[in-house]
Amino acid sequence: MSETLYRKYRPQTFAEVAEQEHVLRTITKQLATNTVAHAYLFSGPRGVGKTTIARLLAKALNCEGKDASGEARGARYEPCNVCSACTDFVQGRMLSCIEIDAASQTGVDNVRENIIENARFAPSRGKFKVFILDEVHMLSSSSFNALLKTLEEPPAHAIFILATTELHKIPATIASRCQRFEFHRVPPAVMMPRLAMIAEKEGIAVDEDVLAHIARLSEGCLRDAESLLGQVFALGEQHVTKDIAMLGLPMTNLALVADMVELGASGEARGAIMQALHLTSPRP
Repeated sequence: MSETLYRKYRPQTFAEVAEQEHVLRTITKQLATNTVAHAYLFSGPRGVGKTTIARLLAKALNCEGKDASGEARGARYEPCNVCSACTDFVQGRMLSCIEIDAASQTGVDNVRENIIENARFAPSRGKFKVFILDEVHMLSSSSFNALLKTLEEPPAHAIFILATTELHKIPATIASRCQRFEFHRVPPAVMMPRLAMIAEKEGIAVDEDVLAHIARLSEGCLRDAESLLGQVFALGEQHVTKDIAMLGLPMTNLALVADMVELGASGEARGAIMQALHLTSPRP
């Protein structure tokens, strides 16, 4: 089974992450100055880099080698991706990083066993034991209450990264004990060059208007865009034009709606009405 594009091309360094400059600048500075917080709360839309940056932070904290420039880690922050710790992390063998899907482990017993009890013990390898809780808003009230004390007074070797798409469901008592970062949607100007890079590495020529259409369909979610690009690649063509791409991409009226709004805002009432009629007409 072939690997999906968003997994195959998941960033392995902070420099490869698209957008989220406000998050990257703070976290990389903390890594460089050894001032990493004990708990983070990442919120924002799906597919914009929350889990990716969480994993990079966990990898950088336990990196044993040199950074990408070849210098000793010291005040540097990028993981080297060549030491045994980084290699184990990429291959999913790093026991110092514990990823928990809160959506499927909502009960208080799971929190006590997988997080609270586990956090008490120092990591078997590396300096830090990093807990990444994805979709943390799905935890029950009792689970949040059980987690609260550990977040308030964590062991020196434990770091918690909570990720959520629904920030309003996180109790204030939990959020107040974390450094909070709101992730943004990835704009087309940033998304399209990354999609073009993936197409080039895959050896497939994709027209720019196809990349622009994919960026529009994804609505700022880079993972969705990479999945849509994978659908286009599945057509088996070495040169993808827009006519070919439309065979594999989902149908949508978003582009027509955007054009209608733009025409209306510019005073082109007739053009806006024609677009509205096109929207309401049945498709062949």
